[in-house]
Amino acid sequence: MKNKKLIFFVILLLPALFKIILEFTTINSRKLPYYGPKSLNGKDTVFYKVNSSFKSIPTKIDSSDTFEPFILDTINYPLFAVCFIKQSYKKDNYRLAGLSEYVQYKKDKIKLIPFVIVTPASAPNDTACLREMEKLSIENKNILSLYWNTSSFDSLNEAYFKKKPVYIDYSFFVLVDKKRHIRGYYDGRYVSEIKRLTEEYQHLRLKEEKDQMIISNKIESK
Repeated sequence: MKNKKLIFFVILLLPALFKIILEFTTINSRKLPYYGPKSLNGKDTVFYKVNSSFKSIPTKIDSSDTFEPFILDTINYPLFAVCFIKQSYKKDNYRLAGLSEYVQYKKDKIKLIPFVIVTPASAPNDTACLREMEKLSIENKNILSLYWNTSSFDSLNEAYFKKKPVYIDYSFFVLVDKKRHIRGYYDGRYVSEIKRLTEEYQHLRLKEEKDQMIISNKIESK
């Protein structure tokens, strides 16, 4: 009987103990920055958000020859890493050399991270900009090839790189969190940068899971 009471008591304490452990582990030992312009709402800081809607090739190209919208929703894509490759980089496969290296030799380390490669195209039959780079997505479901209209492609640069550090430009991966805040920039040419991206992605996922667990415990306690 005493053992049953002890087990019951331990079960009740587990959520609180887990929360304490999380607060003092590496999940909270570092804080990733928020990029982009910030504003104040009273005493609270409002962080910049980006739009996570792009274009994809329709399953069947109709007479209008238009793309279909592709929204990176927060359920299937709570976090994602996106890069924008412009037309002038058509033959510059080295710009994704770091990601290619992981695909060849360390695939297991990135298989759960949504990587999005956005290239310019004016119509579904005009998507040969970076065919070699698009091959990355053929056998890797977590690597998505999406598109944006050629005429307004620079608007993505303005949106995702607003008030960015000066050394960052096209072909850098942008890490976006569940609330669609920008949390990091990574040079896709280098393995070390993809490694940093994977580590910071995992860090954010753990923090978000921790926060969700705390919210769920509060609801259950009512």
